[in-house]
Amino acid sequence: MLRLRLQTALVLIAILLGIIIFSRDLPILFFVVGNCFVILGIREFTSMTGGIRWLGISGGILVFSSAFVSALGTDFLPVHLWALASPEWMQASIFLSIAGIFLFQATRRQHENSVLRISTTLAGILYVAWLLSFLPRITYYSSERFPSLDGRMYVFFLFLVVKVTDSAAYFIGSKWGRHKLIPRLSPKKTVEGAVAGVLIGGFSALGGKYLFGLSEITPAGSLTLGFILGATAVGADLAESLLKRATGHKDSGNSLPGLGGILDLMDSVFFTTPLLFLYMKLILKL
Repeated sequence: MLRLRLQTALVLIAILLGIIIFSRDLPILFFVVGNCFVILGIREFTSMTGGIRWLGISGGILVFSSAFVSALGTDFLPVHLWALASPEWMQASIFLSIAGIFLFQATRRQHENSVLRISTTLAGILYVAWLLSFLPRITYYSSERFPSLDGRMYVFFLFLVVKVTDSAAYFIGSKWGRHKLIPRLSPKKTVEGAVAGVLIGGFSALGGKYLFGLSEITPAGSLTLGFILGATAVGADLAESLLKRATGHKDSGNSLPGLGGILDLMDSVFFTTPLLFLYMKLILKL
């Protein structure tokens, strides 16, 4: 089981990193694969929670696509599509999603579960599509202060820290873990594993700074960011465990051999990606 889990994770991570590498030459590839993740993720989310699947998927595609095109900017878009590069289009897509879900539910004859269906559908769009939309925003990040900044390097940095944190927490927790972290959510997660994951993930950020040439951030800053991302990754894993326990599911799906579903693979990425983007914008002021 462990071998299958590792093989699946490595293959998927390699595919994702390959897409990021070619994201500037082949943005359409990023666009298509990103929307595939949105579709699969929202499909899993609505299956677990009872949301309106087709509306969730439609809204998710709309939100992710508008954010993606906005992130591309005019440098990557033909002249006749420059108007779509405005960030306000994503706000419009969220509004249309909310309005569409309410309008659809208002036309149904049965209203007993209306609030639940509306809430879970919107939650799926936000949890999957909106959080994931920060990935292209980092990939195509541009800075007037640092014209040579390459957002793809920050994505690689993010994946390094998150996956080192996840792996360290899993292996150290499995071998030496004695104290349960939050057993009612995840019986196998331990305090020792979580602490080791955050520490090792944090120090991996220091190596990531030099490995990916992040000259815009200091060594101390990379360590701080690494610890923050590592702690967030642990928390994100618990958040997804909460979702599964509340809905009575062991895994979010069965589309990935040994791992479960897309949400099982991407849970830590969903929360750490927006955090990295905001850190770059508000703290580093890139």
